[in-house]
Formats: sequence, structure tokens, C-alpha cells
Amino acid sequence: MIKTKSKIPVFFCIPDITGFTRFMTSVDHDFAHEFIPHLLQTLIKSNILELSIAEIEGDAIFFYKTGRLPSVQKVALQCKVIYDTFNQFIASYEKIDEKNYHKYLAHQEIGIKVIIHYGKISISNIEGHFKLMGEDVILAHKLLKNSIQQHNYILLSQQYIDKLRDKKVVKNWFNWDKLKKGTDHYEHFGTVFYHYIAFADVKKLNKRKA
Repeated sequence: MIKTKSKIPVFFCIPDITGFTRFMTSVDHDFAHEFIPHLLQTLIKSNILELSIAEIEGDAIFFYKTGRLPSVQKVALQCKVIYDTFNQFIASYEKIDEKNYHKYLAHQEIGIKVIIHYGKISISNIEGHFKLMGEDVILAHKLLKNSIQQHNYILLSQQYIDKLRDKKVVKNWFNWDKLKKGTDHYEHFGTVFYHYIAFADVKKLNKRKA
């Protein structure tokens, strides 16, 4: 039996490992297949917004939240927590597996990006399995493949920016002076606009404020 709910507002937060393909094809097979699942599991635990998981791909976690949009402050904090968790996990391997750390991890062979997007979806319940469907699900996937030349960054889709009631709040939690505009062209979607910022340029956040 299939049941479908349509036109549901949704917030996407998608951590994605940059340099993943090169990493998987250049490191020791056994190490890669131990390291990546543990990394993804650790990133899932950094979910301070209590987001749901739509799916886990080889290098990305598709977090989402329906209903009320989280505040920009909390979104920025979630991104920072993901980034800090990623870096702490990488650093931990210097003690856990010093040989492979220096061989594969010490020189930023992989990084992390976080895609923030807002749109509408349909949710289908197919024999007890929930599946997200709709154009914005497809677009969220496509935004992972962009032309940004950074290794560690946050991408804010234009649809997310447009949804914010007060655009000035972005300046308070993301460094507006460092926030850059970008575009990419995707088949069936045309030109897609977004903003992005390197994690190094995101303003420091106090976790107690969230």
C-alpha cells in the first residue's frame, strides 16, 4: 500500500565528504572501508537540530526537517558542529592509527561541505518505508556537484536565503563580507543561484546561545 503526502515544506542539511572519490581510489581498501563508515556514523551523532535522515549515500548524509524552519543561528551552529566533529574525528586517527593518519589523512586529503537548501517535497510511505520525492530532492542532490573550488565550505541555496524573513540575520551568523555568490547550470533546472562560504570564514559561535 502506498500513501503520499504532498507539498510539504522541508529544510535540507547535507554534510558531504569532498575528495571522496580520489580518497577511496587511492588509499588502502581495508582502511577506507573501515574509516568512512565510522566517519559517517560520527557525523550522524553531531545532529544537534534533531533532523531526520532521508538516506545515507557513500559520502553524504541527507538530513531533513519538515515544519518550521530552524533559526539561522541554529543552522550556522549545526554547520560548525559538523565541521568541528569532522576535524576532531580526523585528528583522533593520529593516536588510533598513526601510520594511516600520516599516510592518508594528515594533509587534508578529504574535506567536508554542508549543503543547506529549502523547498517542498512529497513523502511516500511504501510498505512502511518513507521516501522523499519531488524537484527539491533532486536539486539537493545536484547541488552536491557544484563548481566551488573550496575544500571545506557551506553552500546556502538561493531558495533557502529567499525563505528567510530577515535577510540581515545571515550577516550575524555567517560572515557576510566573506559570503560569495555562485551559480551552476543543471539539466532540467537551468541556472541555479546560491551563496557559499569557507568554514574558515564563518564567525565563531557560542554553543550556549543555540
